[in-house]
Amino acid sequence: MQKNLRKQGLRNVYGLGLNVTTNGVDPNNVFNYFVIAYGGQDLVTKDGKLHLDDPQVKEAVINALTYPTTAYKDGFVPPGAINWNDADDNNAFHAKQIVMDLDGTISTEVAVLSQGKKEDYDDIVTMGLALSKDGKPVPSHATNGTLLVPKGAKNVTVAKDFLEYIIQPKVNNERLKTGLGRNIPCMPSIVKTDHWWFDDPHRAAYTTQGLLNPTVPQFWAFNPAYAQIQNEHVWMQGWMDIIQGGMTPQAAAEKAFKRVEEIFAKYPIAQA
Repeated sequence: MQKNLRKQGLRNVYGLGLNVTTNGVDPNNVFNYFVIAYGGQDLVTKDGKLHLDDPQVKEAVINALTYPTTAYKDGFVPPGAINWNDADDNNAFHAKQIVMDLDGTISTEVAVLSQGKKEDYDDIVTMGLALSKDGKPVPSHATNGTLLVPKGAKNVTVAKDFLEYIIQPKVNNERLKTGLGRNIPCMPSIVKTDHWWFDDPHRAAYTTQGLLNPTVPQFWAFNPAYAQIQNEHVWMQGWMDIIQGGMTPQAAAEKAFKRVEEIFAKYPIAQA
């Protein structure tokens, strides 16, 4: 009966939009959400040290490898999710293939609004992260757009003038509002003086979770080694070892630990 229904065009709807893929930024974020929720916030500490010798961190990593892959193998995540790019979870939600999209911004919602689908936009519910395994709020990794002046730039003076202009709270606020709130400011003072960020339930949930609730720096802020880990999608390769290679989460974690330790060995942080 199931096969016959599929032939007639039945389309499955999946509960979770998890980017269990090795493409782009989103899967790194998904892994980080889970590892922090499972108690692995000290995976990389402020002194730039890797703490895989901490049993709690190790357990958190194994759990962050286990939950998404189990959800995928048990059929709660679309089969194509292992090939998604950063836009595909959004597209799956828009196509009503998934019920929930776990995203780092409200890009999914804003895309609906920008297409003039206000009724659909109002039907979406935006929520912050679920509580940790201990029942406590999960801090968000602070994620904001950044600007820099490349080494060797030909007109550093003008570049610095532009940076000074763009980081003014009023200018920064207007720029982000033009983007319909797809990204939030990095300055709480902006949203505390402009209620626009709370006039809409999607923006309110996003602003509260990502700016006003507890946040933590990105792991690569403490050591650039973690940037390479994310570029190589080391943890995501662990997902693939479980999903496609049939490895246990523990075995996949041990393989990933070895590569992570190799990378960190190349980025020693001198202590003051």
